[in-house]
Amino acid sequence: MKRYILLLVFCALLFATDTAFAQDNQSAQEKRERVEAAKIAFLTDRMELTSEQAQKFWPLYNEYESKRRELLKAYRSGYRQNVDELTEQEAKARIETMFTTREKELALEQEYAARYMRVISNKQLIKLYRGERDFTKMLLKRLDNNRASR
Repeated sequence: MKRYILLLVFCALLFATDTAFAQDNQSAQEKRERVEAAKIAFLTDRMELTSEQAQKFWPLYNEYESKRRELLKAYRSGYRQNVDELTEQEAKARIETMFTTREKELALEQEYAARYMRVISNKQLIKLYRGERDFTKMLLKRLDNNRASR
């Protein structure tokens, strides 16, 4: 029964997300919040989290996501600079920074995987990773469909 309620909430949030992307007068922050709420519902269902697990897991996940965003944000600053304008030395430094950032991201993911496993099972962790990928695919597909229908 609980699973069906979560699925119903997820569907409602997903519909709201579709509506959010279709409306230009909504702020980017509101759209982001709706997508995040849909993602939480989707992953909670996919991982089959109990309410006790969810209470402990989501604060950890949000902390991880925040740290990951900051890490990538720092790397992406200046990312749009035209490659042809870089010197060879600057290009080399950019590549080294890219690898360093990936290593930091992997270390962060490993740290949080260990912390997650204090709350969820190994199978649930795998379901999390698969669910994140599936949610992203679904979101991109919906964006493509919305763009095609305009």
